[in-house]
Amino acid sequence: MPVSKQNKEEKPERKQLIKGLWFLFNVGWFVALSLVVPTAIGLWLDTPERFNTRPLCTLIGFVLGVMTAGYGLYKMLRQFINDQKDMVTKNEKQGAGR
Repeated sequence: MPVSKQNKEEKPERKQLIKGLWFLFNVGWFVALSLVVPTAIGLWLDTPERFNTRPLCTLIGFVLGVMTAGYGLYKMLRQFINDQKDMVTKNEKQGAGR
């Protein structure tokens, strides 16, 4: 019987680990795409066939990407921290009820 109790106790920890890794994966892709897409659009607009304003649109795209990545990262981290606090509070309440 002790083995089954140990497995039940490890499941929430494993869920937390998977949730944390998934969060890091999402943050990585979000930041990368937030920087690459606007910068690539700016680079495309800077070509001689378009506006021929090299490097103005590229720099504007990069700055917009940094601002987007920063704001999105802030929102994602804030949500993650709130979820962690809620989980700790929930675990404390469950522990007090025993």
